[in-house]
Amino acid sequence: MAADEQVLRTGFCKACLADSTDESPGGISRVNGIGRKFYGSAEKCPACGSVVRVLWFVFVEIPIVPLGAYRYQLAEGGGLSLRSRFVARRTHLRWQQVFAHWAVGLVLGAVAFALIAAYTGSKGKR
Repeated sequence: MAADEQVLRTGFCKACLADSTDESPGGISRVNGIGRKFYGSAEKCPACGSVVRVLWFVFVEIPIVPLGAYRYQLAEGGGLSLRSRFVARRTHLRWQQVFAHWAVGLVLGAVAFALIAAYTGSKGKR
């Protein structure tokens, strides 16, 4: 099978298939910012265009627990809508990517906490 045929059939090139398993992330959803969400976009493959994304358990959209890394590819017609279609295959966790997400989440969480504390503190002084 030609490389282009492989990508058309699976969404992934031979190298990305070899670096991942056929394990799917399952349903990805959140309610009020709590649930499972993909973050990141690392190691873009020049052959098939897939990227490595980390699946997180999030609380108020802040990444709390990494649930795994996946070779991720938007499917035909997926676009950037709220309900994007994608294909994903589990791969090994990239800890550098995980730590970067935690750092950003920690900073954003601290800023949000400080803003909320400042707002509630100023309302009590009136």
